[in-house]
Amino acid sequence: MSTTDSKIHENVVTPHETHSDSEPTRIIVIAVDASKYSEFAFDWAINNLVRPKTDQIVLVNVRPIVEFPGIYLAANIDFSPEFDKIEAENKKHSHELLQSYASKLSSHKYNIRGIALCGDARDEIAFKVDELKASLLVVGSRGLGGIKKALLGSVSEYLVHHLNVPVIIPRLQAKE
Repeated sequence: MSTTDSKIHENVVTPHETHSDSEPTRIIVIAVDASKYSEFAFDWAINNLVRPKTDQIVLVNVRPIVEFPGIYLAANIDFSPEFDKIEAENKKHSHELLQSYASKLSSHKYNIRGIALCGDARDEIAFKVDELKASLLVVGSRGLGGIKKALLGSVSEYLVHHLNVPVIIPRLQAKE
């Protein structure tokens, strides 16, 4: 279950003032992370899908919730300072990543937003796509094989099966 707590969903990149009054015809959510697969999906969407004059691009990045193993918690040790330090570092990296992707595009030409999320990537992306009433989602694929996909799960596969909007997964082809 997702939350709309402002600590969990932070607006990192806001539309340029030239776009603030214009109503977009489509909201295209692009999920980004630090992988080459995500970068490929972002580039593909910008080059093949986005209409700069009428679309709003919403970049989302999900950072994990910082958790300590139960064995440490049972010892009644206060990990709050360490937790806060790790969370602050994760938040900083998430914001920098969103700003980095947004900086690749001219804010005058593109209507861009960036939202940092915290939690399970599948749930948070699905929640945000629904909340924004997005037209579609673009997400990268790590290209996991069958065994790894079964063990780790696939964010993109989950989203394909649980969203009510089209999900586009541009695949980075392995170089031969």
